[in-house]
Amino acid sequence: MSAVDLVTVTALHRPTGRDDLHAALLAGATPLAGGTALHGERHEHLGALVDLLDLRWPDVEPLPDGGLRVAATATLRTALDHPLTAPIRPFLHDAFSCLLASWKIWSRGTWGGNLCAALPAGAGTAAACTLGAVAEIWTPDGGAREVPAAQFVRAPGVTCLAPGEVLRALRIPASALTARYAVRRHSLVPSGRSSSVVTGRLDPGGRCTLVVTAAVPAPQVLTWDRPPMADAAAAAVRGLPLWHDDPQGHPSWRRHVAGIAALAVVTDLTGDTTHPPTREASC
Repeated sequence: MSAVDLVTVTALHRPTGRDDLHAALLAGATPLAGGTALHGERHEHLGALVDLLDLRWPDVEPLPDGGLRVAATATLRTALDHPLTAPIRPFLHDAFSCLLASWKIWSRGTWGGNLCAALPAGAGTAAACTLGAVAEIWTPDGGAREVPAAQFVRAPGVTCLAPGEVLRALRIPASALTARYAVRRHSLVPSGRSSSVVTGRLDPGGRCTLVVTAAVPAPQVLTWDRPPMADAAAAAVRGLPLWHDDPQGHPSWRRHVAGIAALAVVTDLTGDTTHPPTREASC
C-alpha cells in the first residue's frame, strides 16, 4: 500500500447544507477539501469523507471593516492570486513557499486544510498567525465561534476543533493589509521540509510580531509594542521552552537557526544593519 492510498474509505458524503455537513462530521466522517494532506500520508483510520467543496464557499470576500474573509476551501494559489489579497501577496508568496510542495499542490491544496493538518511545518499556519487571522469555526448547533489562528494548532496533528466542528474561514484584519513582512526559513537541505520558519510583521504604529513555526511543536508568537533590537529578538526566540524533534532537525539545531532567522527578520523589518541578515535556506 502506498502513502497516497486511502483503502479504508468506504463512503463519501456530498453535503447540500450545514445540517448534512455536521451530521456527517458527528458520525465520524473526515472533512475533505483539496485532499493533499489526506493523500500525503497513510490514514488507516479513515472510514468516510465529507466533501466541503460541494458547499461552494466564496474563496475571498471583503469584510465591512476592510479586512478579508478567506474560505477554508480556498487553494493556496487562489488565495495568493485573488485581487483582494494583492496588498499581502508578496508575503503570502514567501510564506507559502516554505511549504515543500509542487505547483500541483499549490493549485489543489487549501489554506484551511494546511491549518487543519496541524503539521509543525505548516506554511499556511505561519501565514495565518503572522497576519493575525482569526479562525471562524462552524459548530454543530448551527452557530460559530472564533479562535485566533495562533491558538488553532495545539500540537503536531492536534487542533482546537471539537467533534462535529469544521473550519469555515480565516478572517484577516484590515490592519494586516498595511503591515510590513519578512520571512526566513531553514531546512537540512534546500528542497527539504522546513525545519525552522520565522515570520515577522511590523505594523505602521510600530508593533512588531514574530511567529516561529516548524522548529516548535505548535506556533509560538512573540510581540513587542516597539521593534526590538535584532539580538534581543533572537534571544527571545531562543528562550522559547519547547523545540520540535523529528528527522528534519535536532531541537538544539532548530533553536540555533531560529535565532539566526529572528535576527534576520527583525533586520529586514526595521532596516537595522547592526546585524546583517542571512538568506541561507539550508544549513
